[in-house]
Amino acid sequence: MDRISNLPDEIVFQIGSFLSAKEAAFTTVLSKRWHHLFTIVPDLHFDGSVKDGESLTDFVDRVLALPATCRVNKFSLNWWFDEDTEPAQYDRINRCLRHVLKRGVMVLTLRINGVEAYTLPSEVFTCETVTKLSLGCHFAIDSLPQNALLTGLKTLSLSYVRFYEFGRCAFKALLAAAPVLEELTISGVNWQLWKWSRTVSSSSLKRLTIMRNEWDSFDGSDFKSISFNTPGLAYLYYSDYVPREYLYVNFDSLVEATLYLCPEENYMWGEGDEKRFRPMNLLNGLKNVEILNLYTIMTAKMFYVFREALPVFEKLSSLYVSLSNFCWSPMPMLITKSPNLKTLEINGPLHNKNFYYCEEDSVCECVSEYSFFLSCPLEVVEINDYYGSPVELIQMKHFLEKLSCLKLVKVHSQATGKYKVKLIGDLQRLSRASSQCKFEIVS
Repeated sequence: MDRISNLPDEIVFQIGSFLSAKEAAFTTVLSKRWHHLFTIVPDLHFDGSVKDGESLTDFVDRVLALPATCRVNKFSLNWWFDEDTEPAQYDRINRCLRHVLKRGVMVLTLRINGVEAYTLPSEVFTCETVTKLSLGCHFAIDSLPQNALLTGLKTLSLSYVRFYEFGRCAFKALLAAAPVLEELTISGVNWQLWKWSRTVSSSSLKRLTIMRNEWDSFDGSDFKSISFNTPGLAYLYYSDYVPREYLYVNFDSLVEATLYLCPEENYMWGEGDEKRFRPMNLLNGLKNVEILNLYTIMTAKMFYVFREALPVFEKLSSLYVSLSNFCWSPMPMLITKSPNLKTLEINGPLHNKNFYYCEEDSVCECVSEYSFFLSCPLEVVEINDYYGSPVELIQMKHFLEKLSCLKLVKVHSQATGKYKVKLIGDLQRLSRASSQCKFEIVS
């Protein structure tokens, strides 16, 4: 009895996806229905940086030799053009891509380090089967075809890709052509080279990652504004320089945000910047966030400098702030504006960078007597860099005496041996407003 013949088509195809084309061909002697397996190529991959015995020409010829009935699940190409590359090579690459796009490819990864003469084939932007598209790097997308439509695209990754605007913005057109897009990653952001509308607009987008990988040679003179029209966005990771203004921000559905923002190269936020920058729309757009990660002291300082524009973060339950070795100036306003805050994680010492040389009874002037903690519902405080110095103990004392809802203080420390024993003993002896408060020491 041929049990394989009784399996549903989707199960047969799934089995075939684990086989190479050669192995799938051999299985056709077992059952007529297994002839379908020969039409499945699960993965086609070429990496020009790895010497695996196959040249780009051989790879392209192999792809072009695929029969018309063959289906490709995943296709990836990693290749560097140079200034001596013949235009005919561009044509061969694009013929290869067109061949794959006609064969139902679902995952398309193109890392083509192109020169100015190279342009992606327009069929990349009209393929209905692609669900995940990764494009990079160092080539430009001048325009999209008028019929651009990626009906299945859910994940889009752009790395060091430049966009231009000729009649209509290519980047804006790309997002408009992806009606079900859920995840967008933009890495290698360089606003001097991106000639686009600087508007991220998508009603379907749920996750957005923007990463600046190079933090030098930045000329902010041309970085005037940016807008976010993403009403369905739930997760945001945003690492970049701050523009002069955020014209429009819609983050109404935002649940979690990680921010790594600074005004300019080698520059710290300070008084008077409210006349140079207008990030108020961004700050107000975060009002519904539940988890907020202020990844650097520069980001935390931005919240302090523009504190008058801060909304009340009614839904914020978890706050991560990196203070490094700086003072606590951003903290009172942030905590006061977060009436439902339950978890506070601090990356850095509890006092400023000179805490070893401070008087034992000193506290950071920016927080005075920590009165802002009296009405705070914090239940968990986590400190990632605790030394157990006398000044830190004073800071901790204010935590424990003011936070009446506190249940757990989690301390990360490198102390060992007798130093760890002393650190634990000093903490345990501190009085607490909450009888439920426990300590957890993590080495």
